[in-house]
Amino acid sequence: MINENFMLTEEQVKKYLKRIKMSYPIEATLENLHKLQLNHLKYIPYENLSILYGEPISLDGQDLYEKIIVNERGGFCFETNALYQWLLKAIGYQVTSYHTRLIGLPPEEQLKRHRMIRVDFADASYITDVGIRIALSRKALRLEKNKIQTDGYSDFRYLSGENQGWNMQYKRKNHDWENVFSFHQEAEYEKDFIMPAFYCEKHPESPFRQGPQMSIFTDKGQITIANKLLTISNETKIIERRELSSEKFEKYCKKYFQINLSDFQHI
Repeated sequence: MINENFMLTEEQVKKYLKRIKMSYPIEATLENLHKLQLNHLKYIPYENLSILYGEPISLDGQDLYEKIIVNERGGFCFETNALYQWLLKAIGYQVTSYHTRLIGLPPEEQLKRHRMIRVDFADASYITDVGIRIALSRKALRLEKNKIQTDGYSDFRYLSGENQGWNMQYKRKNHDWENVFSFHQEAEYEKDFIMPAFYCEKHPESPFRQGPQMSIFTDKGQITIANKLLTISNETKIIERRELSSEKFEKYCKKYFQINLSDFQHI
């Protein structure tokens, strides 16, 4: 069972911050929260290779630290956002984790299978998220109804309704508003994420079992691989898109995500 009271040690916090190119010590400010989110997205990839290659998923804090920080891997939301919230807690942020439902990608309602984080300050609450491949802000977003916010590339807003609770939408340049996910403000225990993570890992209809889902942010864009379709964007423009052979997929996993597929041969 997951240790609900897991905490990163001071040495682990130092190594975590080094992994995302940030310095220790660090204060629990809003400005630093924005920097933490962006650097996390730039240096720790979103990826589902453990699921595809049969590497067991553990949501235990120490196991996630070993995988993501020591072994310099990435993960999907139940891994990256779990470890990230422990970093935030260790720094001194007031943190709550939510279980959310993706509602826009694809358009039909789906199971609740995304994890994200609320951070509370004295005057406002913010949503921070480092665990989704698309429709993700480069900075934390203030949880305020109808407030349009931008990360410099896309616009975001939160709507509220009786049935879905909060609904997050985003708007790309020259596009309409699109739904992303919905959630209610109900705090979750770590054990509450075991079943949805297990579904993502093991169920035959899980989208994470259908092919690679990978993302890493750059200074002005993003690199993604979805079912071996490589897409590289710069600001709001796609500058490269190509289907990858198995050989090219292995090459680009190393080039862009610093992951050696040969490491999975022992599994």
